[in-house]
Amino acid sequence: MKISLITLHRVPNYGSVLQAFATQLAIEKFGHSVEVLDYYPERMHFIGMLKRIKNKKDILKNNPVLCFATRCIMIPSYIKRFHVFSCFLKKHITLSDKTYFNKESIRNAPIEADVYCTGSDQVWNAEWNEGIDYPFFYDFGKAETLRIAYAASFGRSQLKDWEIDEMKRLLQKYKCISVRESSGVDILNTLNLTGSLVLDPTLLLNKSEWSKIASNKYKNKKYVLLYNLNRESELYKIAKSYAYINKMPLYSISYNLHEIIKPGKLVFCPKVEEWLSLIKNAQCVFSDSLHATAFSINFNTDFYAYYPHKFSTRLESLIKLTGFENRVISKSKVIHNEKIDFTVANRIIEKERRLSLGFLKEALEQ
Repeated sequence: MKISLITLHRVPNYGSVLQAFATQLAIEKFGHSVEVLDYYPERMHFIGMLKRIKNKKDILKNNPVLCFATRCIMIPSYIKRFHVFSCFLKKHITLSDKTYFNKESIRNAPIEADVYCTGSDQVWNAEWNEGIDYPFFYDFGKAETLRIAYAASFGRSQLKDWEIDEMKRLLQKYKCISVRESSGVDILNTLNLTGSLVLDPTLLLNKSEWSKIASNKYKNKKYVLLYNLNRESELYKIAKSYAYINKMPLYSISYNLHEIIKPGKLVFCPKVEEWLSLIKNAQCVFSDSLHATAFSINFNTDFYAYYPHKFSTRLESLIKLTGFENRVISKSKVIHNEKIDFTVANRIIEKERRLSLGFLKEALEQ
């Protein structure tokens, strides 16, 4: 069968492209062909992201000169960032021949497929997506075409009042829905819809499968790794202190060249394959990222997780599933160099992997 998959593959972010790759590969293993619908809305473009820099802080909204200067500073970083992820997509993702820049262009050229599959990441987060983004609900195409969702995310613990009726209308078209957070199941229940809790797609592949595309650049190196997506000041301090106490260098992954002034040795927007290598070979990973934490667990790399102020439900759900609540750090927590015994977590992930792949296979064959 031909499967049309829509997901947030165009977000220039390691987790976004890797979950898209994992979903594509998992479906292909069942013998189906997969085409990722190349939906590329303006907010994900180079210029679109530059425009939205003003929304990062109030001072940028109120000071056009400062905002312009900030955009100029960001341009070199954006150039490398977009290049890194474009190269990965070109090499590893089977994209549709046509790129769709808005919902109207998709409606005018409906996608022919046996199954429409909404993939993972925050596809149903109306706050993150600047409103309900209809293509992620396959609100187009033939009504009789099977619609399923694998590990979709609302990104929040509850919907806003204005979303409820429209979300219910859109989701009623789906034959099978699965989400990656327990809070997503709760949201579906409030809409009188049923859904299954499944693993994030990156956990559908095991350590050996991810090792095939990870580079060897950081093999045999000893370092502490920091991946601080939300630039949490406390996380910088904790990771720096841990590295100092344990006499290891701190490598800090960042999308931004100007963050060379932050603690640690800057690893500026590495290739996706090198990002995997950095996590696989680290002595310990500190992060507020769901996917950095997921890969740490998958690679059996020691880690500490930090809950970000916004959209933390996805990380909390993974931590609760694997029983790693003691690896969540906060301002008051004392960090020790304690090695993790992954035995129980590995069994849990392996069991959930079988169940999640079972859901996906059964959903595709409805």
